Amino acid sequence: MKTCPHFSRIRAGFERDIRYLGNHATRHQGTAPAKTSARNALGTRQRMAEALTRHYEHCLECG
Repeated sequence: MKTCPHFSRIRAGFERDIRYLGNHATRHQGTAPAKTSARNALGTRQRMAEALTRHYEHCLECG
């Protein structure tokens, strides 16, 4: 799958946020903020998939 630089930037930004939330959840296991971070990481992963799909469908270079 050939993608444009904008696709890579979108993906990198989301992956950075997911990694941050996941690391926070790991460091503070068992606490309410950790559970919230883990849940937010899952939501962010879903939003990343939606954003990348939307970009891929509309981008002339990717499609």
